[in-house]
Amino acid sequence: MKRKNEIEISFDESIAYLLKKAREKLGRSQDFIAQEAGISRVTLGKWERGEKTPNSFDLYNVLKVLKWESCDFWKELTQHFETTAKPLRIAAEQNKIRAYIERTKKKNL
Repeated sequence: MKRKNEIEISFDESIAYLLKKAREKLGRSQDFIAQEAGISRVTLGKWERGEKTPNSFDLYNVLKVLKWESCDFWKELTQHFETTAKPLRIAAEQNKIRAYIERTKKKNL
């Protein structure tokens, strides 16, 4: 299995944050949401901790139980993810530049 990079982890954490926030806002337990959506509580728990990425069908069912329109979820997810991933993208770009400079220095020696 492929290991997730920092950006992918940040994406999962954004999903986790939003799902947990929506569930708690409704005052529902993981057991209730999972049962209504047709998934296991363990799976929902992993999503809410950012340990696993939901597949689209199961996520769609959870969003229905949370009374959250898919387009609204994706809009909020995009906003949250772009905000949290921006520093990671900047750091990755800086690391690429540093690596390029190091390679260039070695070639010139």
